[in-house]
Amino acid sequence: MSSPVRVKESVEIARPAGEVWNAIADYSFDERWRKGLEDMTPDPPGPPQVGTKVHEVVRNSGREYVADTVVTSLRPGVSYEFSGHGSIGGLEGARTVQPSREGSGSVFTYEIELTPQGGMRVLRPVLGMFVRSGLRKDLRTLRDLLEEGGPK
Repeated sequence: MSSPVRVKESVEIARPAGEVWNAIADYSFDERWRKGLEDMTPDPPGPPQVGTKVHEVVRNSGREYVADTVVTSLRPGVSYEFSGHGSIGGLEGARTVQPSREGSGSVFTYEIELTPQGGMRVLRPVLGMFVRSGLRKDLRTLRDLLEEGGPK
């Protein structure tokens, strides 16, 4: 088994924490800010709850990546954690929203831990850079969408 690849990125958003939470807890909104995301279906529908199963499909560089996760912990309005398995291998992660230090905005942090398995282990040396770069771009898109008025 290969060692995990950990990526943690944050973005400051000039919107109240409650608004940011509502956006990142709306799985359908992910399709607007995550590049290549083609499907993100929670079961049961609605915001995250402990036990919510999420099926996710991302198309990147001509390849489709599928992940099936379950919400493992929830602090409503603050954070949720998830774990599961996908095309790359095992995965865990968390989404957290906190008020910014100045109190006028929020900080959103997205953590991902991937444990490449099978043939995907050969990608391990570049996987972190690839995921980090994409996540940074996605978080900037999220910030811009929310600062322009939020989910529609």
